Amino acid sequence: MIIETAELSPSQKAALEELLGQPLRENGSINLREIPSEKSAEQKAAAESLAKFLAARKRPRPGVSNEELEAAILEALRSERPNYTPIS
Repeated sequence: MIIETAELSPSQKAALEELLGQPLRENGSINLREIPSEKSAEQKAAAESLAKFLAARKRPRPGVSNEELEAAILEALRSERPNYTPIS
């Protein structure tokens, strides 16, 4: 549901501003959507599959030191973003 802020009553606008913690723009719009709190069986299975995949990717690579791994990641980042500077 999309609500135009110009169509809101002053009390509705005040309630939404309090809920969002920021003022609303005069010519803006708000998109409201309900998100189910319970995950479906399919979503749970997908989340478990992703967690297993990511856990498998965390295991150490034989013959590759952490320094070499970090250097490879930094090289890949700089090839895509030449001005990339790591945060230390």
